[in-house]
Amino acid sequence: MANSRRTARPRLTSGFVFKSVFGEDPEKCRRLLELALGTRIARVEVLQPERELDVHPGYRAGRVDVLAEDAEGNRYDAEMQAQPRGDEVLRARHYQSLMDALRLRKGEEVSELRRSVVVFVCDFDPVGAGLRRYDCVTTCLQTGEPVGDGRRLVMLNARGSGDEVDPSLGAFLRAVAGEDVVGDPFVDGINAMIDAYVSDPEWMERYMTFEDELEAARADAEALGLARGLEQGMKQGLEQGAMRAYARMVTDGILDAERAAAYAGVAVADIEREVDALRG
Repeated sequence: MANSRRTARPRLTSGFVFKSVFGEDPEKCRRLLELALGTRIARVEVLQPERELDVHPGYRAGRVDVLAEDAEGNRYDAEMQAQPRGDEVLRARHYQSLMDALRLRKGEEVSELRRSVVVFVCDFDPVGAGLRRYDCVTTCLQTGEPVGDGRRLVMLNARGSGDEVDPSLGAFLRAVAGEDVVGDPFVDGINAMIDAYVSDPEWMERYMTFEDELEAARADAEALGLARGLEQGMKQGLEQGAMRAYARMVTDGILDAERAAAYAGVAVADIEREVDALRG
């Protein structure tokens, strides 16, 4: 398995790869958002890849893949979802609530809120209607019109078969699904960036560590799922696996505990306990 990952180009369905590409290249992040939304975006700033959104220590935080902001202050969260979890819409609601809560400071009016957009790139059909793009806004049931609260959720389906999307977005979704796509400038640029990462031994070490830990976590999650219900067990197991992967990077000297905790969306003490367990 490890050898095959070293010889084949890593896929965008790896959260690690997705965050490396779109979290480190604002132009590619901007283009992805532009294609997903079907609107022109002049410029975006990536605030931080895999950022933790936390409003209070006693409440659940949210760990987003790539958080970006445009020149008008609108915020965007881009997420890779390789496997269906069934909670995509609720997670989008959670992330948008956190983005709004962290957007306003004391004394500021709610009228100063800007748009909050979540984009899920899915390697499955999140709705089941066969479309390649699902664009969702808050709508009044009586009038059928959007209420204009500035919230928007776009779910992209890499397994769709229609031609209702921009050709470049279609090429990107085919690449997400694992097709060998060439000739599209956006996809070609992504592939060139991934190829450059693969030639970087430090990046490959982090990538292999992360993927190996997640692979082990999937096996653990399946066992946990037998006892607690497969779906819930998989969620808990994969979350634990992600934390273990970042803790492994601490033991290998790739990250410090504080940065690993921020990436994993957990307390530093949780990472330190995981590190202690790995060191035995």
